Amino acid sequence: MTINFKPSLKQKEVYDIFDDANTTEIVYGGSVGSGKSYLLASLLVMKCLQHDGIRLGLARNSLTNLKKTTLVSIFECIADWGLTEKHYNYNGQSGIITFFNKSEIVLIELTYLPSDPLYTRLGGLLLTFGVIDEAGEVDEKGKEIFQSRLGRWKNVLFGIKPILLMTCNPSRNFLYRDYYIPWKEDRLRDYQVFIQALPSDNPHLPQFYIENLERTLSITERKRLLLGMWEWGDDDSSLFLHDDIMLIYDNSIELSKDNTMRLSCDIAFTSDKCVFIVWQGQSVTNIITFNKATDSTVVEKIKSICIEYGIKTNNVSYDADGVGKFIGQYLPSAREIHNGGKTVRNHGYRNLKTELFFKLSEMVSGGGIKVTTKTYQKEIEEELSCIKHKPKDNIGKIELISKGEMKRVLGRSPDIADALAYGMIFFLKPNSLYASDIMMIDI
Repeated sequence: MTINFKPSLKQKEVYDIFDDANTTEIVYGGSVGSGKSYLLASLLVMKCLQHDGIRLGLARNSLTNLKKTTLVSIFECIADWGLTEKHYNYNGQSGIITFFNKSEIVLIELTYLPSDPLYTRLGGLLLTFGVIDEAGEVDEKGKEIFQSRLGRWKNVLFGIKPILLMTCNPSRNFLYRDYYIPWKEDRLRDYQVFIQALPSDNPHLPQFYIENLERTLSITERKRLLLGMWEWGDDDSSLFLHDDIMLIYDNSIELSKDNTMRLSCDIAFTSDKCVFIVWQGQSVTNIITFNKATDSTVVEKIKSICIEYGIKTNNVSYDADGVGKFIGQYLPSAREIHNGGKTVRNHGYRNLKTELFFKLSEMVSGGGIKVTTKTYQKEIEEELSCIKHKPKDNIGKIELISKGEMKRVLGRSPDIADALAYGMIFFLKPNSLYASDIMMIDI
């Protein structure tokens, strides 16, 4: 069988990389209309035709969307290459395409299920290599477990690497952190490749398609989906826009003359880190982290920071849920933050934590917060970018998405963002309301 296939220059890069010595992770995309779906379809079909009895995984977050979109590209490729029903069979119930030489494409759903957070349902998969379409929709854990199933079926026999190909649009998740930024900074690992592909790289894309997108997309979406600008990964539910986040590092902005020294703390459980943020007025002057602390060592750490910076204990705020609940007996005048507690000023928020983050968003967007230290800058950008809210509920209240959802996007807990938000209690509750609490740390 002879197939005449002429991939675009960017698509050909993937074919060339497939046969190199080192690469096992490829991210392709960065915009709509860049030939992502046809690339993965052609790669899967071609490899199935070249090798007898291999098993390839085709994954997407939603199996329904995979069948409605990605699977259509598979059948388009099959038809373009002149294959007929005698060459393959598709079993819609099992979600498997079987070719005449017993090679298979297995359809796989990677949606996160609270009942299966470790994706144990993928445990029995034996795959040669795999692709994830629209990887920006997939949780990092799902990607990791899917990848662990690759390289387990006839790889040695045919000399095929356990390659994972991921196609995507710009997303502020693990793709941004682990592939786009390292590519931009020329520090990708030797087994990773990022290929930025734009509509202009697809010679088969009709001009009216791009013209229609330019008319219908918002400015933000045009920058993200047409121009491949990953930094514009904002949506309507994001509390912090990219440009506003960048504003906190603008030293030309003058803030109020308030020089009050304050400390806001995210007190961690054993799996996360403690974060201590030193404020001078509305400026963050230092960010200090402390790993796997017990409540007693946390108290000592807070005291030592307060002594170093001359911070009164009534100007300390901390997460009082979990292990933090023990701090109050040692620092009675410090401000306790109960995340699910009552709001202070705006009762349209479901809880205090939501109100604090919206206050932080308000101050950041208005240029009212400055960070004078470059420490943890990338972490702050990543964490604030993932802070989103849910739609209003049936009684008109609004709340943040769950911390679990944020962790799945980031691959870690947004501890620094939490500590920043806890500092907002002082702007919701002026110190003058607590004059009777003022005291200094005993040295």
